[in-house]
Amino acid sequence: MLLSRFWYGVLALALGAAIFVLFVAAQLYNRSSHRAMSEALSADSSAVEWFLNDDARKRSSALIRVALNPALRTALAKSSADPKPGAEQREKARTALRSAVAEVPPELKFDHVWAVDAAGRVVASVDFEHREDWELGGYPLVADALHGWIRDDAWVWKGRILRVVARPVEQDVNGEPVGAVIGAKIIDDTFARAVTKRTGAAVGFYAEGARVASGAPEGFDKANLDQITQDLKLLDDNKDYLEKGRSEVRVIGQHLGVVYARLPGEAWELGAGYAVGRLAASVDSPLNFLDKANNDDKSQVPTLLLLAGTLVLAAIGLVFSFLEHTRPLHVFRNEAARFAKGEVDVLAPSRFRGAYRKIAADINDGVEKVAAKGGAPRKAADLEQVLGPIPAQPAMSAFSVPLGPGEPRPDSRPSYPKPMVSPRGPTRRPGSHPLSNPPPARDSEEPVEAVEEISDANIAPSALGPTGAPGRPPPRRPPPPPPPKAPGAPAAAPPVAEATSAPEAPAARQDGAGDPDELAEWNAVYEEFLSVKQQCGEPTNALTFEKFKGTLQRNKDALVARHNCSRVRFTVYVKDGKAALKASPVK
Repeated sequence: MLLSRFWYGVLALALGAAIFVLFVAAQLYNRSSHRAMSEALSADSSAVEWFLNDDARKRSSALIRVALNPALRTALAKSSADPKPGAEQREKARTALRSAVAEVPPELKFDHVWAVDAAGRVVASVDFEHREDWELGGYPLVADALHGWIRDDAWVWKGRILRVVARPVEQDVNGEPVGAVIGAKIIDDTFARAVTKRTGAAVGFYAEGARVASGAPEGFDKANLDQITQDLKLLDDNKDYLEKGRSEVRVIGQHLGVVYARLPGEAWELGAGYAVGRLAASVDSPLNFLDKANNDDKSQVPTLLLLAGTLVLAAIGLVFSFLEHTRPLHVFRNEAARFAKGEVDVLAPSRFRGAYRKIAADINDGVEKVAAKGGAPRKAADLEQVLGPIPAQPAMSAFSVPLGPGEPRPDSRPSYPKPMVSPRGPTRRPGSHPLSNPPPARDSEEPVEAVEEISDANIAPSALGPTGAPGRPPPRRPPPPPPPKAPGAPAAAPPVAEATSAPEAPAARQDGAGDPDELAEWNAVYEEFLSVKQQCGEPTNALTFEKFKGTLQRNKDALVARHNCSRVRFTVYVKDGKAALKASPVK
């Protein structure tokens, strides 16, 4: 797996390097954007200042027509000569003022216009209600206009900013002014949008610590300008703002740059001014580059080349993965399937690569160790668990009832050659059921259909009565005496122990009980059973061959009736430290 892991490492390093470069590029882009924003803000602030000055000059020029109106000049001259102008004079002046203001171009229209006499008293006004004794002579702008000067200024009235221009009114050319006309323009959102349209800057006007008007170009959220009200409190300690009337570039939030400038005139003392804002073209993350880029930017990217490189790198990774993972796993799977089917005895480690070679060697070692121990141990199966309930058996058993008093045990037993019996019984592959993997038949016997295990527990007399219900075992009946032997007659067969089994049992006994080969085999099993019981330290005095044969006959009858077999083979083995028998039906 070296190539695949190396390739994964290379790709991980390349990805990490690409991400690092993107983050560095994002920081570099943001820093360049902030520098460009600072330069642009200085230009925007100058552009707004230029616009305000140019607007003041244009509006003062628009007042020329008003100041040269003959009717207005005459009315102001009479009012200046009269210590208390009458209503008739005021009405004539108001009519003349309205007529003159109507000639002002629409783009330079004023929100308020006043006409004052030489004493500074307001004689007439347009779009403004006032008392007859109201005067404006105390404002520096009005005083300068009554002395022959053309002035502009910014006033703050009730939280609103007014751009004001004043022009003297002369009765005679180059004569003493007989009064003045004052025009005021309210700075509202309409005025701010006009500033934005002419300068392209986002501008907000503030007075008395609050924003009163704002305008922004397309794509700029005016809500960003609401942040200037929170930053205004910090301007009290700004040296450039206090001395020069303009602050340096201040960054509010993350990417909003602002330059503050004061309005000249009386508004300066009241803290009125304007702020020019601009958002830096910044990116919050490397992926944000895609949002900032337009179609022209994306068209300049060599997309086909990048796609081809990506496919080549992916193909190399897939080839490495196939060679070092998929192909070895496929070979190992095929060999494991052959091993499971028995086509091979061991796995050949030389056919595998990498970790699979070590796995194959470990499997071979494990199989050899299990075989050396004689196979995996298995628990003996109980006869009734495998075959179901067995018919009722006689009450007497060779394994549970001792010999009666005075009943001698035969000293000599017929000697027959012992059959070759495996000490461990039939073997099977680990994990298989005894009935699914029977031992091979001996000689000409058919394959075994089932293997039964007989121990002291399951070859003992049945605990059920004749009807199958629990009850006391029936009393033992002694076998009938043999009939007298007639001269020349053949010897009678030994009596067979009585068994209470199914109706089919007698027929089965008649077929095999008297078979000499079977009796010889049972005698050999009996001898081996006695030997194993002695080796296990169990008593053998009460066990006679007749009782042992009766037990084997009953089990044979039950297996013959259940499996329809011709013979039953019995083998001896040790179970839980005691001698036990296994019954194997043979067809």
